[in-house]
Amino acid sequence: MSTRLYVASVDSASDLRAAAQAIVDAAARRSDQVTVFRPLCDSQPEGDIVGASYQAFQADRELTESTIITAFESAVGENDSAVAIGTDHTGVTAPIDLLLDAQFAADLALPVILVVDASAGPERARGLAATAADALAGHHATVVGLLATGAGDRAEATRTALAGLGLPAAVLGDELGTLLDAAGAATITTRTPARFSNELMAKAQSQLRTIVLPESEDLRILEAASIVAARGVAKVILLGERERVLADASAHGFDLTGVEITSMNDPERVERYAAKYAELRAAKGITLDEAREAMRDGAYFGTMMVYLGGADGLVSGANHTTANTIRPALQFIKTEPDTHTVSGALLMSLADRVLLFADCAVTPNPTPEQLADIAIASDRTARLFGIEPRIAMLSYSTGASGKGPDVDLVREGFEITRSRAPQLAIAGPIQFDAAIDEVVGAKKLPGSPVAGRATVFVFPDLNTGNNTYKAVQRTAGALAIGPLLQGLRRPVNDLSRGALVEDIVNTIIMTAIQAQGTPSPLA
Repeated sequence: MSTRLYVASVDSASDLRAAAQAIVDAAARRSDQVTVFRPLCDSQPEGDIVGASYQAFQADRELTESTIITAFESAVGENDSAVAIGTDHTGVTAPIDLLLDAQFAADLALPVILVVDASAGPERARGLAATAADALAGHHATVVGLLATGAGDRAEATRTALAGLGLPAAVLGDELGTLLDAAGAATITTRTPARFSNELMAKAQSQLRTIVLPESEDLRILEAASIVAARGVAKVILLGERERVLADASAHGFDLTGVEITSMNDPERVERYAAKYAELRAAKGITLDEAREAMRDGAYFGTMMVYLGGADGLVSGANHTTANTIRPALQFIKTEPDTHTVSGALLMSLADRVLLFADCAVTPNPTPEQLADIAIASDRTARLFGIEPRIAMLSYSTGASGKGPDVDLVREGFEITRSRAPQLAIAGPIQFDAAIDEVVGAKKLPGSPVAGRATVFVFPDLNTGNNTYKAVQRTAGALAIGPLLQGLRRPVNDLSRGALVEDIVNTIIMTAIQAQGTPSPLA
């Protein structure tokens, strides 16, 4: 029987070492193999797997979180039992060890067995357990059982006191099957930003795709290309002159090993691309000379590379407008056969979940038909990134309670979506609070499988969508990834001109994942 869990202690008075060993021994009696994992540890206990050192954690906490997740997933595999042992409140991180354990347990999606010292009496142990369990829950870790150490001759009273908190409870020396059962039965759906980022990297690495970056003159692009190549999450093509690109990269310490550099002045390629562009735009009167001129623009050149199969996707916009990036895609990449709308989706990675917001980037005032296009495309995007789509078409009114042109427009968009894609889990019109909060949702739209549980939010207009995602990003501390353009036959994504290197790296990874779902070439 496979069981995975995280053992955390309330404080240094708890005998974490003895409690963890007892849990490992109990798990070993049920499973042929038990992986013992220590997220943070400076030593290497025999037989244990260590995620990272305290020194690494102090140097770069964000990178260490990712390293710990990768190490755990690599060590445990698919079916093994695993016991992760938390920090022991004696090292340099002692003041925040409980919060670290909450973070690591949430990152690893493991239920927690909480160890508490009972030497000061059952009621004291109960109070410590209650306070610590609340603190862990507040940081998105799930406590499923309690284990007391130091109970002595008050073992029965300690069990009773701890059980009063509504969780399976034991004292050291008991048979721990009830705790293992509780851990095995737990379903942890928490998806932290670190875990989501790790999932994205693993998905991108599973099927490498080639992404072209036209703006090699920008140092942010060069740095992002070096990071992507080093992580092995995509193959990268930089458009530019090789000597110039390598000189710029070298001057700033960027390693472009494994990055392809393609000149936009290669006569054979320019002629081939221009001929195809002229052919595709002949109905618009584009001549071959005009097509050659268009290929001097990196966005056109790179998009034609995608069209002809030389790359699987394009990321641009660090130095150019959104229109400059999207225009060539609309001209010859074109939209999916069942849609006429290109929209921009944001993946919003909150502390414990990932949501999708759309449209936040492209269409100012969508029609009902365009809202349906956005909803259907958002369903596909959500599935691609591991989000179970439950779609809320947002308005200032829920259900049939409101009237007026704006809410009627959303209602019509909802009905069109249902007629075109009846299999979708969707609700609308619906207010944001009714979509996200189960209590409010049950009151305002009873019986809806989406109300209170929405994961995909379709906004009624660009003004609402853009401002909402920025409000959530800045006030809730959400990691906003995107916008990702959806509705195109091949992935083309636009960068903000103020994009950070991290934003560019994330967009390249997301574009590579989008490309996994599309064959190539179009020609």
